[in-house]
Amino acid sequence: MKKKVYLFLLILLPVFALAQQVKFGVQGGFSLARTQSNSNIKFISQDYRLGPIIGGMAGVNLVDKLSIMAELNYIAKGFKFTGTDQSSAIPVSVKGTHTTHYVELPLSLLFYFNLGNGHFFVGGGPYAAMGIKAKNKITYQVDPSPEVEETIIKFGKDVNDIKPFDYGVQASLGYKLGYGSYLKASYSYGLANLSNIPETKYSNKYFGLTFGYFFNSGR
Repeated sequence: MKKKVYLFLLILLPVFALAQQVKFGVQGGFSLARTQSNSNIKFISQDYRLGPIIGGMAGVNLVDKLSIMAELNYIAKGFKFTGTDQSSAIPVSVKGTHTTHYVELPLSLLFYFNLGNGHFFVGGGPYAAMGIKAKNKITYQVDPSPEVEETIIKFGKDVNDIKPFDYGVQASLGYKLGYGSYLKASYSYGLANLSNIPETKYSNKYFGLTFGYFFNSGR
């Protein structure tokens, strides 16, 4: 019996050692997102939409100059647009924003290189995200004054819904400034088609810029 206990403890030793090396931190920044539309607005001109990124992360060094970082972020995606609404007899010029909010989990394998008093890092990996809320805000340019319409978008399986589960790949590069702080630029490319409309593609893509801090000065 004692031999089994000792063997079990020996198996757990690497797990305990790895747990002691895990460092936790917080980060914040912004996303610059641009996705596709599945609305009835035609001749759309899309532009990037600025939104927040707020979250935390955990990192562990595997070997020298190689680490894994997992993040858990709240992030706003979507796009801004201008176009023409042709759903009525008289076309109407419109502008607006399409906003989606996600809880997102990126996982990155990072390589570090000495640079100055800190470290330059580059890497990437997969991400998974779950939609929590979304809406369209559209301004119709009609006389005598513009009309504003806000529509809540649901996540689900109906034709007017957006599929809730998103996934894709992401890459990042940055610089560890010292004392656990870093500045990171990233790009996320969604692989999931989130539209429930046949032959319509809807996917998330965005650039991100975040400033983070690891407690205890870990990578």
